[in-house]
Amino acid sequence: MDRKIINFIAELLKKTEAEGLRLTDEKPMKYGVQLFFSQDDNLIPLNVYYSTKKGISHVIGGSPNNTLRPILQKVLNNNTEQLDSDHDWVFWAGTDESGKGDFFGALVVCGFIVHKNESEQLRELGVLDSKKLNDKKIIKIATKLQKDFNKNFEVIVLRPAKYNELYGDFRKQGKKLNELLAWMHSRIIINLHEKHNFEGAVVDKFASDRTLISSLKGMRKIKLQHKIKAEQDMAVAAASILARYFFLKSLKVLSKKYKMEFSKGASKKVVKNAQQFADRFGKDELVNVAKIHFKTYNRIKG
Repeated sequence: MDRKIINFIAELLKKTEAEGLRLTDEKPMKYGVQLFFSQDDNLIPLNVYYSTKKGISHVIGGSPNNTLRPILQKVLNNNTEQLDSDHDWVFWAGTDESGKGDFFGALVVCGFIVHKNESEQLRELGVLDSKKLNDKKIIKIATKLQKDFNKNFEVIVLRPAKYNELYGDFRKQGKKLNELLAWMHSRIIINLHEKHNFEGAVVDKFASDRTLISSLKGMRKIKLQHKIKAEQDMAVAAASILARYFFLKSLKVLSKKYKMEFSKGASKKVVKNAQQFADRFGKDELVNVAKIHFKTYNRIKG
């Protein structure tokens, strides 16, 4: 059994026991384990999975009317996967982006600073990698972050029209999307460092170290951890939630303006959505709602 699952279950059992749930059986499964919890004569199963891409996930089995379900759900909501860092900074920043792979909506980069003594409060708010949260949960946590940590973050929201303009300028200079992203991450890191003078910054890896460091002159003075799966760091996780929140907000603004829904991602469903938009408003208007360098754009008929 993977160490991540073992640690998760150990924390889970402490809390289920406090709620009067007893682990009565467990069975190995592909990619995880099935646990059985009981209370009096009632029994409920819980499937726990782990993958390197998604981390820990879980599914409560049994009847939707099982009286143990709300108890177990409460425990799971308070037993989010623990975030960890491989640095010893007391005061640091993290950055992440959202919207990079979405045809519609803005490209958003957010930076968030954390002091070590704030970690527990952030954990209690439910902060973890935004990819493991649904949109409803992201909006709920982001709202709390804005209220309780309004001075801890900075965000750049490139709405489609501005994004397309800047992307075009970068391409004329022989630069690519990752270099635009590097500029956005660097701008936020430098701005936060000037305000808070933190010890270092953790960035989810999207390009080479050289691309990030050379994007803006001030980056050479800042200690960086530029790594894959950086969302395991508390600061990056908080930044990922806020970045996703502002991306979702950009879609909501477009929906209100054009009185239609805009799909996330770049799937066949998005192509159909984009064609519907082009039929109503014209293909040229896509520049104001979408990233027109995507292949999706070329699949839309004028």
